[in-house]
Amino acid sequence: MKLSLPFLVLASLPAFAELKVPQFFSDGMVLQRDDSAKIWGWAKPGADIKVSLGSQALTAKTSKSGDWVVDFKGLKASDVSQTLTIEGDGGKKEIKDVLVGEVWLASGQSNMEWRVSASDGAEKEIAGAKDPLLRVFVSSNVAKGEPQKDWSGSWNPTEPDNTKNFTAVGYYFAKQLRAELGVPVGIIECAWGGKPVEAFTSMEALKALPEAKGVVEKRAKAEAAWDPKKAMENFNKQKAAFDAKMKEWQKEKKGKKPRGPRKPTDPGQNPSLASTIYNGMISPLAGYGAKGAIWYQGESNANGGTASVYEELLGCMVADWRKRWGNEMSFYWVQLANFRAPTTTPGVESDWVVVQDEMRRALKSIPKGGMAVINEIGAANDIHPRNKLDVGKRLARWALNQDYGKKDVVVSGPLYSGSEIKDGKIIVSFDHAVGLKSRDGKPLQRFEIAGADGKWDWAQAKIENGKVILSSNTVNDPKKARYAWATNPTGANLVNAEGLPASCFTTE
Repeated sequence: MKLSLPFLVLASLPAFAELKVPQFFSDGMVLQRDDSAKIWGWAKPGADIKVSLGSQALTAKTSKSGDWVVDFKGLKASDVSQTLTIEGDGGKKEIKDVLVGEVWLASGQSNMEWRVSASDGAEKEIAGAKDPLLRVFVSSNVAKGEPQKDWSGSWNPTEPDNTKNFTAVGYYFAKQLRAELGVPVGIIECAWGGKPVEAFTSMEALKALPEAKGVVEKRAKAEAAWDPKKAMENFNKQKAAFDAKMKEWQKEKKGKKPRGPRKPTDPGQNPSLASTIYNGMISPLAGYGAKGAIWYQGESNANGGTASVYEELLGCMVADWRKRWGNEMSFYWVQLANFRAPTTTPGVESDWVVVQDEMRRALKSIPKGGMAVINEIGAANDIHPRNKLDVGKRLARWALNQDYGKKDVVVSGPLYSGSEIKDGKIIVSFDHAVGLKSRDGKPLQRFEIAGADGKWDWAQAKIENGKVILSSNTVNDPKKARYAWATNPTGANLVNAEGLPASCFTTE
């Protein structure tokens, strides 16, 4: 049998004498309907494998390294619990309570990892969370230096004791799909707080991307400098100094409590470095049948020196995942929310809004993509907006429209599509602009305009014929314009008839 790319990495693994499968093939799992639903594992080389689901049965023979794979194609959605049976070389496994429906990956950093229990309306939501057809694979966080073959976690149905630990964005996204589609939905969480996009991407893909040279070299330098013995000696010295400081602090408990040193970590297990999360959490999963992925990340890149190449890094990761899965899976991401102290003057620059705009630009470079704009639900002092319901529902708009044929669903608020300069004014056009208006009935705010000197000033903005006309008393010959260009653009109020907010943009 010819193996597809996600499984070729197993060729160098030692042979397995015992029939085994990865842990995400376990009781309560959801398989993807209509398309490809691969099942794979390991056994003794040359063994005959039979995999049965309901009335269907597929066979395979293990390779020299002991790996095997079968692919159930065209499974029909079913809310009837089934048993998946795997037999081979005298061994037998039964995976119970299997459903068939829609499967989505939920990945990113802490805002995707964020639990329902810590979100707005948690108490009421958790108490009423009873839907056995909505299931989440709650996973562990694993970073590795090389691609792995397994990854721990468990499938959990929606009920109060489980739901509190679900990814909130993933859960609310799935809940909206359940309401609209009426079929089982499975979410596979593969998120890790505080981590950059390059950590979720394979080294092979990053090395082929010029814009990723810096992050690739960063890991290489860390590995070259890694000396476990010296690292532990240095740690022990720091620990001794900390213990002494702690002893002194405990006597009087004055001043700030000392912080202990971090135990040294092999760079290959550092989740902040390139490809380590991919190796530990994405590579094992690659090929599991899924309609697509939702993504909430970018905060670490906004603060990590890679803001200006975020579009390229994100596009690299999406292309990498699609290559590993062997299909053009849909990919929908969340634009960063407003954060930090509001700005009140024009001309302010920030890496945060650069990442936001890189995300907007990625809509043109990533096919089958979509973006949820949430620049009105953030919090100045909290990088984790508690309103995860609207985030999940806005992501679901893209899926319902583009994947499930519900063309009446408006996918987004206004997105910049172009501009022209005429009679000392800049005329801005938008996609998704039906019913263009201000959210609060007040004049449009947070539009900036600049002339040839590049000096930004606030613009007067008004809506005419579905476009926004910008002018200024101080800029007579405008050359460029932008909107909501700030980490926290308080007052930005352009929306469409659905009340969905416009994304930041610059005409530059």
